[in-house]
Amino acid sequence: MLMEKLYNRVMKLLLWSAIPILFLATYFIVPQLKSQPEATLESPLIQTEESSPISTVEPVSLSVFPTTLIQGEPARITIAGLVSAAPIQSLTLDDKPLSVFVDEGRLVALVGIDPHKKPGVYPIVLTLEDGQKIEEKIEVGKRTVATEEFDIPEQLGGNTPQAEHELTSTLAQDTVILNSITTTISPERLWSGQFRLPLNGSPTVTDVYGYSRQTGSVSLMHQGTDFRASEGTSVYAMNSGKVVFSKSFRNYGNTVIIDHGLGLMTLYMHLSETDAKLGDSVEKGDLIAKSGNTGYSLGPHLHLSVRIGGFSIDPQKFLELMGSR
Repeated sequence: MLMEKLYNRVMKLLLWSAIPILFLATYFIVPQLKSQPEATLESPLIQTEESSPISTVEPVSLSVFPTTLIQGEPARITIAGLVSAAPIQSLTLDDKPLSVFVDEGRLVALVGIDPHKKPGVYPIVLTLEDGQKIEEKIEVGKRTVATEEFDIPEQLGGNTPQAEHELTSTLAQDTVILNSITTTISPERLWSGQFRLPLNGSPTVTDVYGYSRQTGSVSLMHQGTDFRASEGTSVYAMNSGKVVFSKSFRNYGNTVIIDHGLGLMTLYMHLSETDAKLGDSVEKGDLIAKSGNTGYSLGPHLHLSVRIGGFSIDPQKFLELMGSR
């Protein structure tokens, strides 16, 4: 009985001595807890490096390749900082719209510089859906144009005033037809990968793009590249696309035009025969024609033209940009 009373007295003493300790602990510890910010959905508690904001989005920018251009050359515009074309409202060069597509994981656009465009600096403007505008510039230099005298082929009347007049009038008619076809911007990209040469092997270039052919009083710009090819040499599609023209012109001879989509077209002229028919879908490397000597031609060869947005550009420069290497 005595031991029990002693035990109870000791426990009471311990209890009363603990109260001040708990009170002091509460006094010092609770304010420290309250000094910490509350973690909420509006202001999460995140550990970051001091004064180092973190950004996971690359700034949107434009770049042009090649950086140096002259009249009649192609270029590629690359958009960096976007993973898809969804945020893009428009891309323009000198206020004219360009088509944007995905190439090897990058957003790009092809540009064909009008061979008659005035040399100077022109704006490229990318407008996003949120109204943001990203700008770059493209500088177009002047092309040095050489002049060579050319005869009118005998099959077109030879060097006579009448043949010269007929050449002028029929070329104007042909140009109207070509422009009606090649200025159409197909909404779908039909090609893939790199473009190949239209002839097998390593064909010899006999006439380059951009010089002036003086025929009597008529001056004609050569808007393509001529390759040496004996009559009947196989001609192949440079890439996949759709045949939008397969007929004969008086001056261009038998002609095949392939639409590769997004305003990009290849034209094959002076053919001896055509295998591709209007409306045909073709793949890269498909046989489409045989080379020849039809129309305004002084000997068997293949004339190749490339048009972007309706403008004839240098095929050799195009192959440097988009072709097999």
